[in-house]
Amino acid sequence: MDERLRALIAEILDLPLARVRADIRRAETETWDSLSHLRIITAIEAEFDLAFTMEEIARFQTPADFQRCIDSRCRLRSNG
Repeated sequence: MDERLRALIAEILDLPLARVRADIRRAETETWDSLSHLRIITAIEAEFDLAFTMEEIARFQTPADFQRCIDSRCRLRSNG
């Protein structure tokens, strides 16, 4: 997982960096509520120069979900 992504999530969720793994789930993380979810989205969009759709935002449940979307978008930009 991208270290910038891990750091953003750790900071926003107030978690130790070591606890932010690709498989932590939104529903199982006490500090990952709807407001922090939007803060994560906003931070990722700013850090990676992306804009997510509402459908994507609703589907994101783990850091791995974010990473897959970031990877896909960055790959498309570099090829386009």
